[in-house]
Amino acid sequence: MSNQRIRGQEVTVIMVRDGEVEDTFSDVQGFNFEAEFEVKSQGYLGEKTNRKDDIYNGCKFDIEMHLHSQQYFTFLKAQKDRASRTTPDVQFNISAVLNFPNGESPTVLIPDCRFGASPVNISSRGDYVKVKIQGEADDFSVTLG
Repeated sequence: MSNQRIRGQEVTVIMVRDGEVEDTFSDVQGFNFEAEFEVKSQGYLGEKTNRKDDIYNGCKFDIEMHLHSQQYFTFLKAQKDRASRTTPDVQFNISAVLNFPNGESPTVLIPDCRFGASPVNISSRGDYVKVKIQGEADDFSVTLG
């Protein structure tokens, strides 16, 4: 029996804003997630190697997708309103559900996301409009299933 690897068609990315699913985030082309760890090295007199320690610095992510309605711009406005303190209590969460061929389905939850640049790419007459959402969060969790 061969072990089948997971493919993108078996992954669902869900964006939630204040408890409501962003329905139009269905044309996701790519999702990148990175747990951020840092290694610290310190040397001391009389020792032959540096001592190592590690630090957890939260996580970062990006999502690339195509647009099929103006709803993305409502999402972008909500980001701007929170960042400019017009609506400071708005919370954004991202979940990625990975459905492995063997039946396992872990979920990665990134709560209370903070966003960086969000470029909109309109490259040519024949290409679809593409947006990239980039951000970071204090923490993430994984629920095994």
